[in-house]
Amino acid sequence: MTVLPRSSIGLVLAAALAASPAATAQEAQVTTVDPVMLRDGSAKGMVVRLSFPSRGRDLPVVILSHGNRLSREDYRPLVAALARAGYLVVQPDHADASIGGFAPPGPQPDDVWRTRIEQVRWIAAHPDVPVRGVAALRGRVDTSRIAIIGHSFGGHTAALAMGATIEEPDGGRLARHDAPSIRAAVLLAPPGDAAGLTEEWKRRAPYLKLDWTTMRGPVLTINGGADMTPLTDRGPGWHDDPYKLGPVGRDMCLMVVAGAGHYLGGIDSPLRPPAGDATPERRARVIGATIGFLNAKLGHGADAAAAWSGIRAGLDCK
Repeated sequence: MTVLPRSSIGLVLAAALAASPAATAQEAQVTTVDPVMLRDGSAKGMVVRLSFPSRGRDLPVVILSHGNRLSREDYRPLVAALARAGYLVVQPDHADASIGGFAPPGPQPDDVWRTRIEQVRWIAAHPDVPVRGVAALRGRVDTSRIAIIGHSFGGHTAALAMGATIEEPDGGRLARHDAPSIRAAVLLAPPGDAAGLTEEWKRRAPYLKLDWTTMRGPVLTINGGADMTPLTDRGPGWHDDPYKLGPVGRDMCLMVVAGAGHYLGGIDSPLRPPAGDATPERRARVIGATIGFLNAKLGHGADAAAAWSGIRAGLDCK
């Protein structure tokens, strides 16, 4: 298990923010526009939430794919930090989203994994569309620099966007759903290998059969050392599979935060279980590494490469 050295914990978020051309976390203000309806060709359209700094130009785009039964309203600590660091964050509601805290009625659609990646691919192919009607973003967004962050089920979506191969449940066809305009990805507590699922979850989630060897980089995977998901009996290490079973030589890194659960120290509400998971230290560690990685891979900030090099030194990379 790889853990960021304690000596660097307090420096991670500060270094990442310092490398960003936007104001510091204390100075920058975050603007949110919600809801924004996108006509993506689907029957219902797509609802997204936009968050961005009140000032600054050349804002890269980050698509944030939420976990199962979460929504565009979640991950506010993570989103605020990204916006303050100079990013436009686009949060779509996927088909499994809980709207206003209420889970969607009825059983989850079998093809929810497909509609998720289709939404992400559409946003990545049309990054100018969400900002067209937002006067505060006019002329401020660099749509040539796009990244994706996916938490939990969103990590599965993000891996597909970076070229992982899926064994599609309806017939077992091997397919790729790459979104080539996405230049980097952060997988937060993603699902592991389907062979490690419990028998119940093998029946419920056949779409989790992925081959990560086809995934392109750069990809940073961040997991919690105490993430005891009910999907597997293998324990927290199951979430490391996208990295450990992924390719070599394509700029992949793994960070495991000791003691952190599925919400990685508080990337969403600190009230999320398990109790004791959320701490300012863990949250800063996760958010700092995420921003530092994106800054470096998207060329966001004069000192971005040097800041990421310092963080990377404490991680497993290949």
